[in-house]
Amino acid sequence: MNKKFYTLCTAALISAGAVAQQLPNGDFDGEWVDCLPDGVNAVSIQPEGWMASNVYKYFFLPVKVPLIFQDTDSDPENNADGYSVRMENLFAGALGIGATAPGYITLGSSWAYGDITNVGKPEDTSDGGSYGSLAFTYRPDAISLDIKRTLATEEPSSGSFNSNEVASVIFYAWKGQTSSTVTTGLSSSPVETTMVDREKDVLGMITEDVTKSEDFELIAKSENYIEGSVDTWTNVIYPIEYVSDNAPEKINIIIASSDYFHRENLGTGNTLNADNVKLVYYSTLSDLTVNGEEVTLEEGTYEYAMEGAAPADANAVAATTKGRYANAEVAVNGNIVTITVTNQGGEDVDGETSHTYTLTYESAAATGESTEYTGFLNISMGTSIVTDQEATVTITDNGDGTCTFMLPNLSLGDLGTIGDIVLEGVTMTEGEDGATNYAGSEEDMSLLGGMIHAGVVLEGTINANDKVEMTINVSWYKDYPANTQVMPIVVTFTSDKLDSVNDVINNAATVYGASGAVIINGYTGDAHIYNIAGQLVKATAVDGNAEIALPTGIYIVRTSNSTVKAVVK
Repeated sequence: MNKKFYTLCTAALISAGAVAQQLPNGDFDGEWVDCLPDGVNAVSIQPEGWMASNVYKYFFLPVKVPLIFQDTDSDPENNADGYSVRMENLFAGALGIGATAPGYITLGSSWAYGDITNVGKPEDTSDGGSYGSLAFTYRPDAISLDIKRTLATEEPSSGSFNSNEVASVIFYAWKGQTSSTVTTGLSSSPVETTMVDREKDVLGMITEDVTKSEDFELIAKSENYIEGSVDTWTNVIYPIEYVSDNAPEKINIIIASSDYFHRENLGTGNTLNADNVKLVYYSTLSDLTVNGEEVTLEEGTYEYAMEGAAPADANAVAATTKGRYANAEVAVNGNIVTITVTNQGGEDVDGETSHTYTLTYESAAATGESTEYTGFLNISMGTSIVTDQEATVTITDNGDGTCTFMLPNLSLGDLGTIGDIVLEGVTMTEGEDGATNYAGSEEDMSLLGGMIHAGVVLEGTINANDKVEMTINVSWYKDYPANTQVMPIVVTFTSDKLDSVNDVINNAATVYGASGAVIINGYTGDAHIYNIAGQLVKATAVDGNAEIALPTGIYIVRTSNSTVKAVVK
């Protein structure tokens, strides 16, 4: 091979950089062209976009040794009717003089030097390899290919024998360039040639007499070896190690039936078939945590049913992409969390460029959004009535159809402040004309530092104009924990003042539990009584006062203007 061919071959390969995300003719089903090892004489053919290590030498007579073959044996799953490339280590020589040559293909250019004076001896200086590149600015995560591998089982008549030799798959990416002077041809007529971007120079395996441009930098590498025989088509995926976050300018890939960097291990007759060579850009996750808890991911599964409430926002989700340069976008919508993973535009192992993970939780997260409403309290307790007391209530939306209701510092007039009325898990349901209905209860609320225990029932509405009407029935247990004697306290909270004291009196039915009965006083209308399971146990019309006999238990008494929990002893 002459110097002119080196230059032309390298330029042609760099121009192929338009195939940016993927490799040219990586399935080997495209055009195959003549292989010209010396730039003139054809030795067999090679897949377009790649260069074969086929040998052409002139030593007394022309020596043509094809090492790369177009094989109809291709991966039946991914390429049933196409071709694979078969690489084979074969003896190259004439008149009994020669040595085993390695079979390999490269995205750069192949070269060789034969020391015919010391073949097979310790002082043998034979050498060869790959130089040059494919222009490339992307950052793949791995290299994938399908392979079959055979090893010679008998010592050949010519050449070396090694039934334990490994095959090689080499990837490297870099920016800038290296140059060094290399001897090519045969030792009988050597040629000194300056090579740009020889693989051992780029990888740092040789540093002596190597010149590097100021901007040279090795970006990534992947050096892999295939051991033993592989009888059936097998997909292998090799990760790429990045040693810099800078964008590369060039890549090279070398696939060899030999132990590529150790020619002393060459074995005649060892072969490697390769098919469907492609770069992989992962668009999946390697790890996922939500609210600090790890989510167990399964390969190829993207839908997950989750327990409990969804996280409050995307900040609670930590998604680690499998691809070094992939991006994960997290969105929380109610009880559904989605993580969409995209890469640089190249394909993942399944041919996709993005994947969306969906986590479906049992309920939405608490939003933590609190709204304050100002208005007026009216309180009825026995013969004591408090009217138009200014107050503020706070409603905190839990995001799951419930809220937390708080009436701070409830004051009973001369009795003073008894504490905050706080009800968790108050249900919110959609009413008419954009209104929201609220209902909640607490069987044993501690007030006034534990001196008062009461059952509390809340019922009310906030309309579309944010006007509030709430009734809070407080059943003060006078003989706690027996709870047989109850002081009923009816508290109303409204955005506007009530028209008169009579509105409080007329709207405030007194309901409480006694021994063997529920007592209703100061109410005219229908009363419905439910057991704790929500089943209707009695409906009756009340005209002023009523004593309704019931077995011992806890009941919900609903009148037209209130809902009260009553304990019958």
